[in-house]
Parts: sequence; C-alpha cells; structure tokens
Amino acid sequence: MAHTSLRTRIMAMTALPALVAALLIGGYTLATRVISVRADNAHRQQLIIESYAARLAALDADDGAPYEALLRDLLEQPDVRAATLFDNHGGWQLHTGPRLRPVEQAEQLDNGASRLVTDSGWQLMRTLPGEDSRLLTVEFSRQGQYVRILEAVLTLIGVITLVLILAMLPAAHFARRLTGPIRVLIDNVRRVRDGDLGAPPRANAQGELHDLEQALRDMVGALDEAQAELQQNVDQATQDLRETLETIEIQNIELDMARKEALKASQIKSEFLANMSHEIRTPLNGIIGFTRLLERSSLSERQSDYLDTIRKSAESLLSIINDILDFSKIEAGKLSLEHVPLDLHDLIEDVQTMLAPLAQDKGLEQAAIIYSDVPTRLLGDPLRIRQVLTNLVSNAIKFTERGSVVVRAMLEEERGAEAIIKVAITDTGNGLPREVQKNLFNAFTQLDQSARRKEGGTGLGLAICKRLVEGMGGEIGLDSTAGRGSTFWFTLRVERDANAAPEAPSALEGLSVTLVEANEHARLGLYHMLGGWRLKVTELQALDTLEGQLEAGDLARTDFHVLGVPASMPEPADLAPLVERLAATTGKPVLILAAHAESLAGRLSGLATPCRVLGKPATRRRLRDALLELGGLAAPAAPGSPLGPLGKSVRVMVVDDHPGNLKLARVFLEEMAVQVSACASGEAALAAFARETFDLVFMDVQMPGMDGLETTRRLREQEGEGPRTPIIALTAHALESERRSLLAAGMDDYLSKPITETQLRHTLDQWVLEEQGSGAAPAENAAPDQPAPAAPPRAQSAPPPADTTDLPVIDPSLALRRVGGREALAEEMFVMLLASLEQEAPGINAVAESGDREALLERVHKLHGATRYCGTPRLEQAAGELEEALKQTVPDQDLEPLVAVLLAEIENVRREGKG
Repeated sequence: MAHTSLRTRIMAMTALPALVAALLIGGYTLATRVISVRADNAHRQQLIIESYAARLAALDADDGAPYEALLRDLLEQPDVRAATLFDNHGGWQLHTGPRLRPVEQAEQLDNGASRLVTDSGWQLMRTLPGEDSRLLTVEFSRQGQYVRILEAVLTLIGVITLVLILAMLPAAHFARRLTGPIRVLIDNVRRVRDGDLGAPPRANAQGELHDLEQALRDMVGALDEAQAELQQNVDQATQDLRETLETIEIQNIELDMARKEALKASQIKSEFLANMSHEIRTPLNGIIGFTRLLERSSLSERQSDYLDTIRKSAESLLSIINDILDFSKIEAGKLSLEHVPLDLHDLIEDVQTMLAPLAQDKGLEQAAIIYSDVPTRLLGDPLRIRQVLTNLVSNAIKFTERGSVVVRAMLEEERGAEAIIKVAITDTGNGLPREVQKNLFNAFTQLDQSARRKEGGTGLGLAICKRLVEGMGGEIGLDSTAGRGSTFWFTLRVERDANAAPEAPSALEGLSVTLVEANEHARLGLYHMLGGWRLKVTELQALDTLEGQLEAGDLARTDFHVLGVPASMPEPADLAPLVERLAATTGKPVLILAAHAESLAGRLSGLATPCRVLGKPATRRRLRDALLELGGLAAPAAPGSPLGPLGKSVRVMVVDDHPGNLKLARVFLEEMAVQVSACASGEAALAAFARETFDLVFMDVQMPGMDGLETTRRLREQEGEGPRTPIIALTAHALESERRSLLAAGMDDYLSKPITETQLRHTLDQWVLEEQGSGAAPAENAAPDQPAPAAPPRAQSAPPPADTTDLPVIDPSLALRRVGGREALAEEMFVMLLASLEQEAPGINAVAESGDREALLERVHKLHGATRYCGTPRLEQAAGELEEALKQTVPDQDLEPLVAVLLAEIENVRREGKG
C-alpha cells in the first residue's frame, strides 16, 4: 500500500464497503432462498407421492394396466425419476422409469417425515390408503433443486455487480477532481527540488488543496530569498576560509612536530625503563652473588635465616625488574620470536614439574589433559610459550588454597599445516569478580589492590603474556565466576613440524593397567596418556575401592597397577601396607604416583614384586620408562639416530674449537647417514672448504684465533659467484645485536646451544633437502623476520646469579637427554670435562684478576660449551651467566660475584666427580 496511488485508494475505499454490504445482504438472501427451495421441494415431493398414492388406491381393477398408466403419468411430474408399486399380498410389482438408485442414508425432514437419500436424489415410500399391503416408492432427482439454486446465485451476482458499478461512478469522479490538483502540486515541488524557484503554475485547487497550493507558492518565494542570502553568506565564508587556511597550515606543522616529539618521548621512556632496569640490577649483582658465597660459610642459625631473607628479598626484586625489562622490550618492539621445533606435551609437563613443589606445599593436585587430536610436534617459540604457561600456572597455584590446577590442551581449528591450539589453565580458587576481569590484562594491574594483599608483584605478568600471545598470532582471555574458580586460556597459531618423525609403536600396546586416582582431572590426564600407548585401562576412583576389591578377592586381572596418592593425603607412607598386600596378592608390578615420593619409596624398597614410586605430576617420559622397566620391556637403545637417515647423500662441515662439542655433533650427524668433516679451527675450515664441496656448514661463533664471523667472511670470499653454501651459526645465546652481526657476516641461520638431534635434523631438512630442489636463498633473505636495528649497545649491569640451590651439581639424566640416550658418549664427555677443569679453574681465576676481558670471555665460552652435554646444570648456568655478562660489557666490579660463583661450581663438580 505504500506505493499505491491516491486514486486507487479512493476507489478501493469506496468499493470495499459496497462490496462487503452487498456480500452480506446477498449472502443472507441466498441462504434464505436455498433453505426455501429445499423446503418447497421436499413439500412438493410429499404432496406428489400422497396424491398419487390416493389415486392408485382409488383404482379397483383386476389387471395392472390402469396402474401402469397412472405410474407413467407420475413420471411426468417435476423431478420424478422412477416409480415402483409393490403388492405384498399379491406378490406382484410394477415399475416405471430407470432402476432405483441404491440408498445411502435416511434424512429427517422439518415436518417430521423422512426420506431416503441416494447419490443423485431422494426416494419416498408410501402405503396406499386402506391397502397396507401395497407400497408406492417414488425416486426424485436433485436437478430441479440445483437449477433453482443456480438461478438464485446468478441473480445475486448480477445485483452485486450493479451495486458496485453504481458506487464506483461517483467515486471515480471525486478521485479525478482530487488527484488532478495534487499532480500539479507534485510537479511544482519537483521543480523546486531541481532548483527552479520561479512562479509555479496554478493547480486550480479548491478547499484545503487551495490552501496547500498557496502555502507552496509562499514557500518558493521564501526559498528564493533564502538562496540569495545563502549565496551571499557562502561568498563571505569562502573569503574567511581563505584567510584561515594559512593559520590551519601552521597549526598542522606544529601538530606534526608535537607528534614527533611525543613519539620520541615514548621511545626515550621505553629506553629509559629498559636502561634503568639494567642499572637497578647492578647493586643486586653484588647482593645476590655475595649472599650466595656467604651462605657457603659457617653461620649461626639466626645469621642463616637473616641471609636467606636477604636473598629472597633480592630475588623478589629481581623478578620485578625482569618483568619491567620484558615489558619495556615489548613496548620498544625489540622482542623477537623464534620458529624452531618444539614438543607442546613436554613444555606443559616441564612447567608443571618446575612448579610442582609450590603446588605440593599447598596440597594442590596438578593435572595435564592433552587430548589425542592435539598435534604436539610443532614449530614455534618454546621459550615464550613456556614463559606464558609458567606465568598462568604459577598464578593459578598462587591464588588457589585447595583443590586442583588443571592444564588442558585442545585442537580448535586445523587448516593444512597450520593448527590453532587452545590451552586452558583451570583452578579451584575464589574466582574473580567482573569488575576486576575488565582490566586484568592491563599493565600494572593487581588482582588485589588493597594494602593487605598476600601476593606481591608488578602487575606486568599478564600484560606480558597478552603481548607474547598476540605476537604469536593468538588470543588470551579468562572465564571466571566469583567463588567458583577461574579458567585462563590462550590460543596458539602454530605450524605442524612436517619433519618430525612419527612415534614408534609402543611396547606397551595391548597390555592392561588398573588406574587408581581419586582426582577426576588427574585420572583423565593419566587415562589419555596411557590410552595413547594403546593400553587397556581400568579406572578406579579411590584407594578405598581398590582395598575393598582386594579384600573381596574380585580384583580385575591386569598387567600393571598405577596408584595415584592424593596430594592432600597427610602421610603418604601410610599407603605402604596396602601396596605390600596388593603386590603379594597379585604379583603384578605396582607404580605409585605421589607428591612426596621419597618417604614412600624407602618403605617399599624391600618388596619382591617390582615397584616404583614417581613424583607427581607424572610426565609422559618418566611414566612410560617406569612401566617399561617394571614390565621388563625396556629394550636397549638401537644404534643410529632415532630420527632415521636422511635418505640421500649429504656432506656437512662442522667447525668448533671444543673437542667435546665437535664429537657430539659428529655422532649426531653420522647417525643420520651424513658425511661429516670436523674442523677444530677457522684455518682448518678454510682449508677443508677449498678442497671439498659441502651441502651445509655448522660454524661455532666464538673460537680462538679466527672466530666464526671472520671464518664465514673468508668462506664467502672463496665462494665468489658460485653456488652459495648455507652456513649455520652455533651460539650459546644469540643476543639481538649478535644475531644481526651473524647475518651481516654472511651466515644464513643460527642454532642455540645445546644442540639436539631434532634441531640438526630440522636444519638439514630446511636448508639442504628443501633447497636442493628450490635453490638457496640469498643472505639478505635468510632472516626476513629480524627486527629493525636497535640502539647502539651501552654498558649494562650483569644479571645476578640465578638460584641454583635446587639443582644438582651432577645430573646424569640431563646428560643422557642431551646426548640422545647414549650412555658411553655421556660418560666420555664428562671425563673430558673433569680433565679440562684441572687447568680451567686456575686459568679463569688468573685471567679474571688480570682484567683481560677478551681472554676471560674466551675461556668462559669454551667452558660453557663443554658443560652443555655433561649433565652439570649448576656449572653450566654459572658459566652462561658470566659469558652473557662479558658480552654485554658489564663493569668489572659487577663480574666479581659471577666469577666467584663459577669457581665455586667448578670445585663442586671436581669434588663430586672424583667421588
């Protein structure tokens, strides 16, 4: 109706009431006529049958001829179709017309009589008056009744049509007189719209339309005057605008200068924040370093307590400064992300293992649930992912008093080689109100802003996590309800490691295990872990259930029993009697997972049945190794790399001044069927490069005499315009400035020590196997994602010595992991380290006292490289901290505590190594 013309609406408004009235009246008349026709028809039929029944009864004839004549006369009556006269006494019957139609039903008439209904009419039956033995049946057709009803309908249609015509004639005349002036007015309005403000034509309207026409003419006149005035104002405004353009241009220049000053001030602020963080670390070097040295001297209990308080306070301040430093790096855009192989499963387990003591002290249960469809062999930045996980999990433990902290990893989306993985950390703490959640990821925001808060911190942890996750292409958020715990989650947009070797079939496949774990989340995590090795898992929800089945003798047959001890259990050693009965009854291996495993392991050392106690949370590798050992399924390590051979002939040159590192890299590569040429110096590398052709070169950066950078430049000069050989740097920790210098010297990529088989294999796949088909990339494109050059380096403060009191002096398991499980190689490298320490300690001490920083850096670098694969974590950390401080041009006075810590750790390794 919105686009219907006014004429049509008037006609419709006139015709509609007339049509409705005609239909109502006609409908009523038609209904009355139909009822009347039906009643008259029934009455006429009744009269006909009664009349002819009387006439037939009046005949007194011996033969049937008079009756037949009268029945034929009956057929001439309106609507009569057939007639039958039946004599029960005489046994004869007379019929005229077509056969009678079958009767469908009986119909009651308004006068009380009834008639039989057929498919095309009615049948009436009547006994002859005075002769009950004779029955007259007459069948009437409906055609006559239909004709009369049709006549009534046609009459009604004609009347309705006539009424509509009579109603539409005056309506059409009225509409024409109304819409004519309106069309003229519309044309006048369109002329005004098009800018014609002349006198509009007359519409000759009357009444209200005449008033409208006059108002329109007045409006046109007013618009003409307003346009003239507006044009005058526009001319004046244009003149004013020209006069102010110069002022605006001056203001734009001033604003641009102010913007540049603001950006510069922001940059200065970020640099000031970073520099001040380093400067504040300077006094902490002395405090923490000399505090650790003082702790090794003879002190009273009170002095030790005071010293421990000083150390913890300094370390807390250091943690705050580190947060500020990370945040300032992110703000300044100087934080780069790596793209190296990683195992998400190992990352999650490492973080949980590292934070296990904190959770165990509070009686919290930890669990990791990694669903089977989640790819764990990925390419990304393991250091930053670990940093985010550590922050979120430690926060969850920190703000949870009882219950559990659960880490879940699930696959959100998968598109080709790219996957989006969601990691969620759920705790059972007090939860967070909505007003706190809004600003939680902002910098310097605390969960508890009151002065009575229990936990400290800078409020930068979650802000740093947000920036790191977003830098890796993901998102971070939380779901929390006050009083019901919180779930912090983040997504990782990562790439599958296409070169990762598939996991070998597990020797545990097909075996059965009974898993007893009271905590639902820990049980689910263990279930996924055991199910991934194709073990048949039977779950029990409590140790009481196991004890009840054991006493009843209906314990299910199984190959292993894995018992999880609740973290809240006051004394895990009380579990020993149950374990002894279980071992004696079933004779099957028992593996116990407990938060405090030491005391329980001592109680169970005398069992005849194999039994192992592992600390919670159980990691995948420790759990699998323990089950294989208990089941007698642990096979000796097969020779060769677990990653398998490359599948084609490859020649590689390895350049490193340290014989241990050189030997380890050679072992790793040769087990991949790579032809290796080992060189202990830059001069030897140049000679070998002149004699042979290599597919790849691994180059140590810091070597005595000709270092890795100079050697690389000479190699590039030897190449000339020929094919470019990829050169990969081997460095302990590439700082941003060092990375730029590596690429500028002609190197194509770098690996951070300690190197692993996986890193070497990934590098070979990327730079040899792939590029033999596509051609080597030019040096300037080797690292497209490197950030812009930073400000020139300045004197920085040394990082304070890290807390190594929780690390063992010698860790054989670490050495085995670093050398890929090769025990003989690990032992050989440790013996080489012990032999070198006899000269390294006095040499480092003498060089440090002489103040020769270059010589000291050379010695410390060599020692740091030697410790990478020998399982000496404390010595490795001390050497790494001192090497980093020397590279950062730290003042000499700040190096003293780092040198002292290094010498002390050398002595510790020598003492325990000889023991």
